[in-house]
Amino acid sequence: MTRPHTQETAMTATPSDPSAESRVIDAARAAARSTIEGLALDHGAQVVTRPAFRGSDRAVKDVEPLAGLRAAREVELAARYAGRDYIRYAREAGHSWHDIGVALNLSPGGDIGAESVGEAAFTYAAGNPDNEHARRYGRSVAWTCNSCDQLISDHGLCNGPADDERGHVDNCARLAGTIARHQAEWDAEWEAEQ
Repeated sequence: MTRPHTQETAMTATPSDPSAESRVIDAARAAARSTIEGLALDHGAQVVTRPAFRGSDRAVKDVEPLAGLRAAREVELAARYAGRDYIRYAREAGHSWHDIGVALNLSPGGDIGAESVGEAAFTYAAGNPDNEHARRYGRSVAWTCNSCDQLISDHGLCNGPADDERGHVDNCARLAGTIARHQAEWDAEWEAEQ
């Protein structure tokens, strides 16, 4: 049996202004560069002078490349860790995996290779399904349900919310609503295929 590609409720947002989006990206890059340089210097990196770009006559001061690279990796891992915290907070606030995938600007079949935006978001949060740990123990993301106040072991979008969101109490209103939405989406897709 194939399961439908769920079309979970997407976050409502106004169309983005490309220049505003570009400014946000530029600001994020500048903040990352500043953090990387500061971290490298705090760990004793040497300052070097290098061309601004290949063939340039203009020189810039920067941290030694390998020290900068180590610091960049530390910042990357820290950002990923913080991102996973925000994913947990988003699930606790009632956002779907699709909502999270949209916020992360993920797409089906993109870098992660998932069939849907929601599946891509779950893979981003839970890790590669093909690594040894995932094959042996499965993948999950833990969060606390705001409705039943239980710790949920979320296994993504595999078998429907009743099986995928393990840990809710029997009469959890949030789980009941999620199951009803999932069933309505399933029914609508089935009818569309007939």
